[in-house]
Amino acid sequence: MLEDTEWLSDFAFFTDLLCHMNNLNVKMQGKNQFIDDIWAHLKAFKLKLNLFAGQLAKNDLSHFSRLNSIPSVNEEKLKNYEDALKKLHFEFERRFQDFSAIQTELDIFTMPFNVNCEAVRSDLQLELIELQSNNHLKQSFLNMPKLEFYKSLSKVSFPNLISHAQKISAMFASSYICEQVFSTMNLRKNYFRSRLTDEHLASFLRISTSHFEPQYKELLKMKSQFHSSH
Repeated sequence: MLEDTEWLSDFAFFTDLLCHMNNLNVKMQGKNQFIDDIWAHLKAFKLKLNLFAGQLAKNDLSHFSRLNSIPSVNEEKLKNYEDALKKLHFEFERRFQDFSAIQTELDIFTMPFNVNCEAVRSDLQLELIELQSNNHLKQSFLNMPKLEFYKSLSKVSFPNLISHAQKISAMFASSYICEQVFSTMNLRKNYFRSRLTDEHLASFLRISTSHFEPQYKELLKMKSQFHSSH
């Protein structure tokens, strides 16, 4: 089998391709990623697929190191790999076409200072003009996380923009959080913790999967009397 150069070239090509796809998968995991971040990774990967296909057509294997290590890969094989990449690109386009349909909505959330005010919904146009004309807010946007920036906006001046940001940020970008919750639940709820109630379990999960800090001072104020041993 190792002497079969055609099998080796196929194996090398798909290994290289899976490495690229695995890199995409890793980028899409983790906390604090909004749907626009995921879409940015997907768009970048689609552009990479176009680049790969074009380079293979020119016998350029720069981004396929394992395939490049196979001596004398024939042109027919390279054409097959090029076609496979084009088909994969088409599948990405088809599978994620819903993202393309809301591209403008995502752009408003991601880069509100760069969008064309005439190309957005009418209820956002005036607020975007006010936002883009405010240099102080522009500087704040550059120096703050997106969610914190939208939290800092005036609810009186930018009610529709805030509502739009809430809608976009509430969209689940991946199943990472759900998987984390289930893993945490399995660790907490076991045979040795048979007295763990559903209420306590819910509290455990909320603490484990959020970044919210308990308001200790407020909690202490609610206590009129403390146990003598504390």
